Amino acid sequence: MRTLSWLGLVLGLCVTTLLSQDPTAVLEGDVLDASGSVVPESIVTVTHQSTGVARKVETSAAGTFAFPALPTGEYSLSVDKTGFTTFLQSGIRLNVNQTVRLHVPLNVAATEQAMVVEATSDLVQTSSNVLGNVVSDRQVSELPLNGRNFAQLGLMQLGVAPMTSGLTQQGGERRSGHAYIVNGQRPESNNYLVDGSRVVNRIDGGFAIKPPIDAIDEFKILTHTAPPEYGGTSGGITSVVTKTGGNGVHGTLYDFLRNDRLDTRNFFVARTEPLKQNQFGGTVGGPIQRNRIFYFGYYEGFRNRQGITRGSTVPTPEMRAGNFSSLGAPLVNGATGTAYPGNLILPSQMNPLSVSLLKFYPVGNVTPSFYTSTQPHSNDTDQTGIKTDFVISSNDLASVRYVFSRNWQRNPFSILGSDVPGFPVENEIRTQLFSFSETHTSGATVNSFRGSFFRDWIFLERRLTGLSPSALGFGFNTTTKMAEGAPFLIISGYSNIGDPAIGPRDTTQNDFELQDSVAHTAGLHSTKAGILFRRTQVNSNQGHYANGVYSFTASPTNDAFANFLLGLPSSFTQGGGDFYRGLRSWDLSLFAQDEYRVTRRVTWNYGLRYEISTPFKEINNRLNAFAPGRQSVVRPDAPLGVLFPGDPGVPDTIAPTFRKGFMPRLGIAIDPDGTGAWAIRAGYAIFYDTIANGVGGPLRLATQSAPWVTMRQ
Repeated sequence: MRTLSWLGLVLGLCVTTLLSQDPTAVLEGDVLDASGSVVPESIVTVTHQSTGVARKVETSAAGTFAFPALPTGEYSLSVDKTGFTTFLQSGIRLNVNQTVRLHVPLNVAATEQAMVVEATSDLVQTSSNVLGNVVSDRQVSELPLNGRNFAQLGLMQLGVAPMTSGLTQQGGERRSGHAYIVNGQRPESNNYLVDGSRVVNRIDGGFAIKPPIDAIDEFKILTHTAPPEYGGTSGGITSVVTKTGGNGVHGTLYDFLRNDRLDTRNFFVARTEPLKQNQFGGTVGGPIQRNRIFYFGYYEGFRNRQGITRGSTVPTPEMRAGNFSSLGAPLVNGATGTAYPGNLILPSQMNPLSVSLLKFYPVGNVTPSFYTSTQPHSNDTDQTGIKTDFVISSNDLASVRYVFSRNWQRNPFSILGSDVPGFPVENEIRTQLFSFSETHTSGATVNSFRGSFFRDWIFLERRLTGLSPSALGFGFNTTTKMAEGAPFLIISGYSNIGDPAIGPRDTTQNDFELQDSVAHTAGLHSTKAGILFRRTQVNSNQGHYANGVYSFTASPTNDAFANFLLGLPSSFTQGGGDFYRGLRSWDLSLFAQDEYRVTRRVTWNYGLRYEISTPFKEINNRLNAFAPGRQSVVRPDAPLGVLFPGDPGVPDTIAPTFRKGFMPRLGIAIDPDGTGAWAIRAGYAIFYDTIANGVGGPLRLATQSAPWVTMRQ
């Protein structure tokens, strides 16, 4: 009954407080005398060694103490009790989302003045069933990392696997934020936090902000049975904690160089590919006012100029001139059933527009039908951040953070476009995070509040050719100005030419987030409850087949390139209409959890989480559903089966909102011999993933068998 009453109290707190995913730790334990009896009413003081910030509590009647919601870092602990010697212990490392339990021995005052423990070995987590390892700043800074990407260290943890090369290559820039796959879930099913605030690209998934490793204090991937305060995903939760300033001034300055003089040759190219890369920056942290106000800032720049080698299948010089004798079979016009004499297409039979477009196909330089080249790729990144921490009083701590990142790329080969050089694209990304947090301590209760604003602007696949359908001689114009470029030509058996058919995409994501949690310690119970509300806005516009797509197959002749020369495509597609979408969603999460120390060696962890995560709605209701055989009431002119918001049974989010997201968590942690050297843990949990509903809408799409558009006169 005592346990149930405490859980009821915590659930009650959920209603009265404003999800919390605090990047903090817990230090707890008990105080015992030489006989093993508890020592109540002892004064326990914990001090952050870098900033000097101290917190003080009194042990309970059971001799227990707890410090919830402590910032990560190195701590010292002192215990005082009349009639006993003072106990002092330093070098206690608290990592993110870690609960450290200590057993403090006190001796009578007559035997010694003080008991001092100078350092401790790594402490086993004997009071929590959570699985997931912490990667410290030492590991981050000293282990070799390609590109100094800290997320690679996540692969050292159980259940974490790397992204497959197929996913990475096919996704291109859209997959650049993905770090790993956790427990077999999709890479989009991971959640990423920086100092407790979510920094996830909602359109493509993955990290939107990756702080430089010199600015990271530690990070942790929660892979199994995370406590109720964590959720929103069925994969892993990566929590990154950035460094904080202290009473001493500290910093770094660095420049890492790579270039082609240090590289070996790619087996498939004649010479070493060009490479000039610099990754440089610095950090600095210290006091503005000693013991009261601290700062930490960083800057990192990245400059890369690299050669990208790509091969493409091109028509032979003979084929360009209309000679298809190398086919090994007659060139036949399927429409008439007659063969071209000598497998020759005469110049008079060639379409003038096709002849003018031959300049985009290079002449083979490896074989008559294969061309390879190395083209320059540019990649520049600048990111900076500033963090200020305030000790308002012994009971109030506050922190303000601002992060800005910009990435610019010029890619000679679009992942969605042609393998033939001459159709480069540009990507640009700008990301910002502003957050504020405040922690208030009142006796055995700690309240943590956090608010943040996150913006992620992405422009992908900006065309750089300066071409347009009309300028090339086609009898039509682009339907979307931002997408203007060369039509995309798909010639079966040969490399495609032209600007990508899909894109560019201009997307701005805004996240507004408020979260609050209350932690309370009483007797053998450490409880915590909280709530989070997040509003997400995504404003997106993109081109889709705006410049037209021609497809050439082995019809009407039995060779696709011959049909190109003749100007006989098998299909033509052009998309148009308003592709702007204003998408909106919101998330609400509540949780309550309790850690119950049944005995000194056995701890129960239990709790409940509830989530509502709405699918996206569109501000102008430009989403649609498909139900075979049904006619839309809202749009009677729509094709049969296409439904819209407002039709019977069709909400404005298309997919219904799931309102039964109850997620119980239950776990046990056992310290078998009471030494804290090893532990047995088990747990049960339910997690839900966020639904990603479609964001399509009405558009004008022309698909037809069409003759090759003639050149303008």
